[in-house]
Amino acid sequence: MEILAHYGYDLTGKRVTVVGRSLVVGKPVAMMLLQKNATVTLCHTRTVDMPAVCREAEILVVAAGKAGVVDASYVSPGQVVVDVGINMDPEGNLCGDVDFEAVEPGASFISPVPRGVGSVTTSVLAQHVVRAAESLSGQSRV
Repeated sequence: MEILAHYGYDLTGKRVTVVGRSLVVGKPVAMMLLQKNATVTLCHTRTVDMPAVCREAEILVVAAGKAGVVDASYVSPGQVVVDVGINMDPEGNLCGDVDFEAVEPGASFISPVPRGVGSVTTSVLAQHVVRAAESLSGQSRV
């Protein structure tokens, strides 16, 4: 959500597909997107013809939990792709749920892995810690 806001994406009325229905990422992201008035489709392992469903979206958020599961067949030209995945490839390198090399040429934006969503998550968590500490300053502690 922070990445989309940073780049000025107005989610109102946008078709957004989320790949992954976990309680940690998929469902919470879908709820946050709905709060921003996006039209949300939630895909999972039982979704019929998932590549076709994903191509219909203007924004694709991938939190599938499987390295490289989303390839170019899932993406339409000019689509925004946010890769939330964090995996290890067979060579031991960090990679996402999206096959970056295959998808990047057709996407208008794609978040990299590493140095993408994970870095933003760390920054947001640090902001929360600072806010919590500031809210405690001046209060008596037991």
